[in-house]
Amino acid sequence: MTLLPSNKVDLKPSPENKPVAEQKKPSDQKKKRWPIFILKTGLYLIVFLLILGFAFSYKIILSGEGIFSRQNVGFFDQIKRLVTSGDKQIKGEENDRVNILLVGMGGAGHDGAYLADTIIVASLKPSTKEVALLSIPRDLVVDIPKYGYRKVNNANAFGYLQTPEQGGEWLLQDVLEKTLDQPIQYYASVDFDGFRKIVDLVGGLDITVENAFSDYEYPDYNHGYQTISFKVGPQTMSGEKALQYVRSRHGNNGEGSDFARSRRQQNVLSALKKELLSLGTLTNPKKIMDISDALGTHLKTDMEPWEILRLANLVGDLDTSKIMTRVLDTTAGGLLKTTTGIDGAYLLEPRIGTGKYSEIQDLFENIFQYSELVKEGAKIEIQNGTTIAGLGDTIARQLQGLNFNVIKVTNAQDRTYTETQIYDLTLGQKPETLKQLKSVIGGTVNSSAPPFLINNSNNSNLSNSALENSLSNLSNTPEPKSDNIDILVILGTDAKKPDIPKKSTTNTNANTNRY
Repeated sequence: MTLLPSNKVDLKPSPENKPVAEQKKPSDQKKKRWPIFILKTGLYLIVFLLILGFAFSYKIILSGEGIFSRQNVGFFDQIKRLVTSGDKQIKGEENDRVNILLVGMGGAGHDGAYLADTIIVASLKPSTKEVALLSIPRDLVVDIPKYGYRKVNNANAFGYLQTPEQGGEWLLQDVLEKTLDQPIQYYASVDFDGFRKIVDLVGGLDITVENAFSDYEYPDYNHGYQTISFKVGPQTMSGEKALQYVRSRHGNNGEGSDFARSRRQQNVLSALKKELLSLGTLTNPKKIMDISDALGTHLKTDMEPWEILRLANLVGDLDTSKIMTRVLDTTAGGLLKTTTGIDGAYLLEPRIGTGKYSEIQDLFENIFQYSELVKEGAKIEIQNGTTIAGLGDTIARQLQGLNFNVIKVTNAQDRTYTETQIYDLTLGQKPETLKQLKSVIGGTVNSSAPPFLINNSNNSNLSNSALENSLSNLSNTPEPKSDNIDILVILGTDAKKPDIPKKSTTNTNANTNRY
């Protein structure tokens, strides 16, 4: 909403355009102009007071120690930009893609204070108000200028070493731009203390824990360890409990990986966004003031106030349940593989080789292309119905790159299929997935279950592919369980390999140099 007109309007009458008889003496003109002057001045004063009131409520984040302290922009310059921004677009909006780096770190007083503990790239598509979150594991090996190939979480700390007054987010931002081959227009970072305070100020977060787990090696605040545990089901978490939930790295029951941790972080981020934009928060001035104080001390960003307001307007009434989430991982169809450093350290690298990020770049480039099937979340099993070695692996990985949720890969009981068969086990509840699946791999869609599933056949002596053997959720039979699988695909010799869309040739201001 534009508070003031962008074009100046001359409110004074033009003497040369008025009849001589109507022209007044200078003293008369001054008397007549007074009401207009007062009106105009009053308008500016009201606008200024409104903005000043807003700014005062954000006194900390606009101060020398606040969110915007690294921008070298004075208080009144910030106010001026806020007033005159109007409908001005933020960076990336003209290309319908705004990318924001979200960083969580320990902060002063914590071990590895400036190592990035959480790294998420949030993407907004303004035209559809879609939001996607891509979690980057902290152990991913990337090329950091002047330091060589290191864990990505080091980039933030190295940046702080180079420019303590500016922070280190700029270096992490630059490294990820090159890794993802996409411009990242903004960043925002928060430390542990700030996270705890904000969660407590909004009254806690409502989180549904999917897997119960315990972590016996969670760091305490005295350079030692403590045990933390979580039960299955919905619960309201305090700031400390939510921090434990997103930080835990050694949980049992499948929650000890960085990938499980990334999913928990995305869930908490969505819950926090919901609380911050809730009516109970927005209509409570004291709560807003307290949150502002906490943000100002513990959160940093390179966004200006008007850009934050514009971003909030673009997101609008976003349905948090529709936020798309992706995690770079080593699961079936995942784009990473594990490796070790020369010192035996655990590392992650692209599955196609060190420094080769093309698959990851394709995933990030096209993260919105298959939004509907992501929302449907159909669980897909791929069975290789041919004697072509590795066909199931290849198709599954490429489908994963197109956002299909392939959770299982195995060999079919019958290896003589000439035509690919797609079995819908949901009775039409995942229509977009079926449509796009047929489009990319071909084959015939069946509304009934396959004969061997109907007959409840059992074959446990099957030869499985290398990928199958790496999956923890595979059974000894190719029969899908109806409560776990939504769509079964049996590949025939006619199966065509999916074409991952190529990058747009339009200028996105990205650094196009690949490693």
